[in-house]
Order: sequence, then structure tokens, then C-alpha cells
Amino acid sequence: MEANIYIGLMTGTSSDSLDCAAIKSSNDKIKILGLENFDIPDQLKKRIIQNSQAQEMVPTEIKKLDKDLGKFFSESIQKFLILHSIDENQVVAIGSHGQTIKHDPNAARPFSLQLGDPQIISNNLKITTVGNFREDDIEAGGQGAPISPVFHKEFFSISDEKRVIINIGGITNISLLNQGPVIGFDTGPGNCLMDSWNRKNGRGAYDIDGNWARSGAINQVLLNNMMNDKYFLLGYPKSTGPDYFNEVWLQGHLNSIDQNLLPKDIQATLTELTAHSLAKALEEINALEDNIYFCGGGVHNSYLIERISKRFKKNSLTTQALGIDPDYLEAICFAWLAKKRLENTKFNLQKITGSRKDVYLGKLYSPLR
Repeated sequence: MEANIYIGLMTGTSSDSLDCAAIKSSNDKIKILGLENFDIPDQLKKRIIQNSQAQEMVPTEIKKLDKDLGKFFSESIQKFLILHSIDENQVVAIGSHGQTIKHDPNAARPFSLQLGDPQIISNNLKITTVGNFREDDIEAGGQGAPISPVFHKEFFSISDEKRVIINIGGITNISLLNQGPVIGFDTGPGNCLMDSWNRKNGRGAYDIDGNWARSGAINQVLLNNMMNDKYFLLGYPKSTGPDYFNEVWLQGHLNSIDQNLLPKDIQATLTELTAHSLAKALEEINALEDNIYFCGGGVHNSYLIERISKRFKKNSLTTQALGIDPDYLEAICFAWLAKKRLENTKFNLQKITGSRKDVYLGKLYSPLR
């Protein structure tokens, strides 16, 4: 029995669920064998959010969460293999991005922390696992993120069409294709601030269809105040995370405008912040006229997509139009990256992350005997 299957795992910065994808890959073409989503248990999700937004990390809790996430990922893969009738002996490798807790590439000692111990996954499943995808890039002077633009270039780039791939997860990132070397960076918050404000106001994990935001009024004073943040003034390469765009960040801006706003108006303004910061970034790189394709959880927020479409003055398409499910694109990406790592492929991310040399994406973890 030939081993030719790769599995990819992705938990986004919104930390709501785990996406799994299984692919066969040959001659740089992929065949998708299975896609599945697993809810992260409530208590585990609560710990992820607490640790990602904490001002100080507690080493003992980080270590325990790393282990517990590794076990959850392992158990989810086992369920996935059964659901899709995949023999584990056919799986060459697993690519596990891990759950991002902290990301600070501009610190005195740059770092990016993803939890879900790849060694535990490898040991439990007896399958080689690729993890810690950002480490080599940061050591080479890069931001460590975003990574997915290399996959976007490989599978979505064509010579006669200018395309932008927009991934709206907890953070929004973009890939500019077909204008020389691929450019990619984080434009700012995606769903993270909206989700956080939704939870804080007892309205659940996220704003379904953006209906709460739609019921409010955008406050221009708050929007302008937030858009003056230093992150939006930076040129690329740049990256960020929900440990930066969090409740503390929002409260600081609310305090500074000296206005009493209704919660629904704040939600409407946070939605507009995602749309406005994205449009500003695309304008700065002269990409507003390019063909735009969306992926990530944000595609399900109809109000957000309406606000973005209004700024672009065009209909919004998802990557489904290009043949890949927008909900699972990143999981598929990390399955492909696992294959590339086993092939010892290095990537030039200079225009994406700013790294100074070609880098490996991922570390190899073999099952311990």
C-alpha cells in the first residue's frame, strides 16, 4: 500500500475550531480526499483565549495547554481518519500549524508561539508531523507570518489575471498575485475584535451574519481613532495577532474618545474597522482594481462582506470559484507544506515576511520509539 496522503491542521486566531484536510499530491497538483471541522471544547477554548490575551504568560499553564492541545489534535485526527476511511499507513505526514497564542516579531527577541505539541501528535499517531512553521523564518529576520501566500501563489497564480487572495480569520491577511514576486501581509484585525466584543456582551462566540453590527451605527470618531494606530501606518512586510488587537486595545480607544456608545454601535464600528483597514491596505499597494477572492471564517459574516464590497465596488467571490473551499484553504495549505518540508523545499519569503534568506517552513517530528 503506497503512502501518499498528507493531512493538514489549522486552528485560526479566532480559536473556535480545528479544520482538518487530507490530500494526495503529485506533480504539484492536489486531490482533496476529505475535509472536516471539529469544535474546540469550551474549556479548552476558554484557556486559549485567556492565554492569548493575558499580558504575562504563565509558563506552567502554557506547558499544560501545549500538551492538552496536542492531545486534542491527535484525537481529532483519529476521528478524521475513521470518518473518511483513511488508513493511517497511507499517511506520509501531518502538517500542524498549531494554535497561535502570542505573536511579536518586532520584540527585542522576536517570537511567535503556537501550541499543540507536534511531538505528541507524532507519538500518538505514529506518523511524522511537521510543526513550528514560523521558527526558521523568524530566525532569518522575518515576521514569521503570513505563510499561506506561498500556497496561494502555487495554486491561484495565472499569467493573465491580477488576483488578490484575502483570508479573513481572527486577523486579515492578503496575498497579491501576478505582479512580480508574491506580496503578502496582515492588514489588521479580521474577526478577532468583533468576536471578543460579542463574547464580552454575552452574545455568543461570534456575531451571526453580522446581524448585531448591522443593527448599529458606525461611529466615525471611534473609527478614525482606531485607524490612527501605529500598525496601520506601517509598510509591509508586517504581521500581527489577537494578542495585539484585543479587549485592552479596544478599551484604550474607547476611553480616549470620551463618548458613551451603545454596544451595537461599537460592534458596527469594529466591523467597519476590518473593512476599512483592508481597503486602505489594498489602496496602498494599488490592488483595488484586481480580482479579489475571499477565504476564512469571515466569508460567513454577510454584513462584513457587504461593507467590504461597497468599498471595492464589485461583487465578492470566494476561493470556491478557484476550486478550493474557503473554509478549509489553510488546512489544505498546511498539508501541502508538510509535503514540501519532507521534500526539503526552501522558500523565499523576502517580499512576504522580510526574511533575509530562503527558509524551511516547518520542523520535522518523528515518532519516538
